[in-house]
Amino acid sequence: MSSTDPTTIGVHRALHEALNSAREARHRLDDGNAAPDLDDLVELGTLLAALSESVMAVNSEMMAKARLARGSNT
Repeated sequence: MSSTDPTTIGVHRALHEALNSAREARHRLDDGNAAPDLDDLVELGTLLAALSESVMAVNSEMMAKARLARGSNT
């Protein structure tokens, strides 16, 4: 399923970036380099914050649509 909704696209991108970061960290761990780089931790924190923000936006939009739907049914 494909969507052109900017919030959906933002969530998808944030999830994709977080997955890539997790894969890179896993490769480093497997290679014996388990010490996290501070820049990597900051980047991952930033990605998680963006993901959280996007999820909250989707949730707010869904709640607003539900309220409108309830209002039009009365």
